[in-house]
Amino acid sequence: MFNFKTFVKQALLAATLAFGIGNATAGPTYHVDIDTTNYSGNGSMDFWLSSFTGASGAMATVSNFTGNLGAETFRFGSVGGALPASAKFDNSEDFSSVTHGVTLGEKFGFDVNFSGDFLTVPGFASTFSIAMYDALGNYLVQPNFLLEFSLNPPTIDDAASVSYTAARNVRVSVPEPSDMLLVMTGLGLVAFVRRRAAKAPR
Repeated sequence: MFNFKTFVKQALLAATLAFGIGNATAGPTYHVDIDTTNYSGNGSMDFWLSSFTGASGAMATVSNFTGNLGAETFRFGSVGGALPASAKFDNSEDFSSVTHGVTLGEKFGFDVNFSGDFLTVPGFASTFSIAMYDALGNYLVQPNFLLEFSLNPPTIDDAASVSYTAARNVRVSVPEPSDMLLVMTGLGLVAFVRRRAAKAPR
């Protein structure tokens, strides 16, 4: 016999799980703050996504840029959109990059989100890096990058992960696991409904 209340509960639970899992596989978002107040003059900022042939698919989306961003001076590879609004890099090319002029001596910030097959499909890793240069083209920090993210696909022993290395003048805010919380909430609701159904008199 069709029970409408049961149907609605199951539909809501399915929607919750689908939404939670979908967001969880979208990948993490990080907020990055770069402090260049110890420098001065004109400079440039470079964003690039690189990988080897055979790497699992990966995308990096930079958005919500703050700070005095100058004109775009270089673009190569698979990059869509434009900063300061949003730029999306993918590793369908071995190397994809965008460079902008900046005024050093300021603070800059942006969000970067990672998504793609690397979250679920084994393969080679990709890296997403940010570097800054002075007016002569010298790196602000050595060896070259201010920040480098490693996008690591799953292996037999480990789940997919994102790790990073940052210079001292860079602060990275690690995302809170809100997406995983959605999934766990959905699973908890499933368990709760099943317990109640088991206890209900027949």
